[in-house]
Amino acid sequence: MTRTAVVRACASLCSVALLAAASLSAQGPDRSRPPVSGPPPSLTLPAIQKQALSNGLPVWVVEQHEVPVAQVNLVVLSGSADDPAGKFGIASLTAAMLMEGAGSRTSLELADAIDFLGADITAGSTSDFSAVRLHSPVARLADALPIMADIAERPAFAQADLDRIRQQRLTALLQSRDDPNTIASLTFSRVLYGTAHRFGTATMGTAETVRSFTTDDLRAFYAARFRPDNAAIVVVGDVTPATVLPLVEQSFGAWKAPAGPAQIGRAHV
Repeated sequence: MTRTAVVRACASLCSVALLAAASLSAQGPDRSRPPVSGPPPSLTLPAIQKQALSNGLPVWVVEQHEVPVAQVNLVVLSGSADDPAGKFGIASLTAAMLMEGAGSRTSLELADAIDFLGADITAGSTSDFSAVRLHSPVARLADALPIMADIAERPAFAQADLDRIRQQRLTALLQSRDDPNTIASLTFSRVLYGTAHRFGTATMGTAETVRSFTTDDLRAFYAARFRPDNAAIVVVGDVTPATVLPLVEQSFGAWKAPAGPAQIGRAHV
């Protein structure tokens, strides 16, 4: 076949393709009836194995063995919705202060110990709950859980750390006045709930309340809310109840609730 014949054949094929595409485009999709639905996707949820420690602290275990890591969440059933009147922001500040020294470690020593294990621990709060979260390689879980227990059970609430975190929060509150999204959100909440309701004020509180908090305020809120009869532990990852429960028991089993009933979070009553 000559070169001219090859060029003519290619041109003919291109013309046919263009005509076919134009024909299909002209027809368009059939919108006279909805498309037929396919079969619904299957959803297989992992089983939740509910256990408890010797002190009654619930432990829920979910096995996922794809990756050799574990996520351990201590969930306390109290959050900013439980801030007392006149102390809006104390739940948020208490949770933040958990990472600022615990047990025998300062905040820097805590960070070094956690990094050495290749783990990550965070603490925080929402309207409904507060939490301490650990993400760790399973091989280092036995070493990471005692650090998590120190943070959850033995926070230092040192004055110097409170002063530093307080200044950071006051700066953040000042900066929020220049953020349109934050202003709109806070204004909407204030119009909807009013200034006296907890939901009418930012989770962080106000500049006035943040300035007023003392270490005694933090300790009092912590003692009333952070206790095993107002909490639960959720463990997800490459673990089984037989392997992880003894480790959790060793770190959290001796955590005792103080005398008197727990002040259960209002969102969970």
